[in-house]
Amino acid sequence: MSTVIADTIAMVKEKSPAPLEEVRVGDLVIGVFFTGVKLSSGHAGCAFTPIGEVPEAVCCPTSAARMPSAGNLDGKSASEIVPYSLDPNVLKSAIGIATLNGLSQWIIESENPKDYQLVVDKDGFDLLHIQPRETVSLIGAFGPYIRRLKAMGNPFYIIEKNPSALRPEEIKYFKPDSELKTAIENSQVVIITGTAIVNHTIDSVLSWISNEKRTAIIGPTASLLPDAFFTKGVRVMAGIRILNSDRMLKLLRQGGSAYHLLKECAEKIAFVR
Repeated sequence: MSTVIADTIAMVKEKSPAPLEEVRVGDLVIGVFFTGVKLSSGHAGCAFTPIGEVPEAVCCPTSAARMPSAGNLDGKSASEIVPYSLDPNVLKSAIGIATLNGLSQWIIESENPKDYQLVVDKDGFDLLHIQPRETVSLIGAFGPYIRRLKAMGNPFYIIEKNPSALRPEEIKYFKPDSELKTAIENSQVVIITGTAIVNHTIDSVLSWISNEKRTAIIGPTASLLPDAFFTKGVRVMAGIRILNSDRMLKLLRQGGSAYHLLKECAEKIAFVR
């Protein structure tokens, strides 16, 4: 069965302004919060670094096996790196998705999208037009949206692998993975954080999405060509566009987060079906 990322890879290969064999990784950073890749075209992308999902993250010698090519990734062709997106090793997956994001930005810059609306400088949350009393499923504990939903007074669920990511007063909204289907069925709006793309849970989440659910994938990781996601019922893909690739790399190297990226070297960008 094809996955949404495999379908996206096929589309990127088809639409890329240059063959992926000719596009090189110019530089790469695996930062604490985000992994960033700069391409030889000058374009760049980033993806969430799922450090908490690396089993050996507490132990250096055994974790060396996670990145056997460390120190030798720059100069590799995009055709070699893009398949990392499908790798069960989440660090490699983050590198692959960041590369796909950079290539996606290049493609979008090179063509005028006809199948969807391109919106700049608007938060994906606002593009969902959440109405009073609508129930929202938040897949991933994203603090700013939790605070907004509480302030709005809407009923909502937080489906999160790691309940310790929640504050004590937020536990009442928590639902385990085993209740994902029920939570989505009982919601009118579904917001998925980009983490699900990197850790390969995105296909199982999207399998419960129907067209009547207003669904968005939001965060820097969700900067991919949206076509494959739209066929699975997603209505909004809200990521970022990197405007200064060298500044992105420096920020991520020094522990920068999405806040720093948007403040200094990126802008919000969204695709709306």
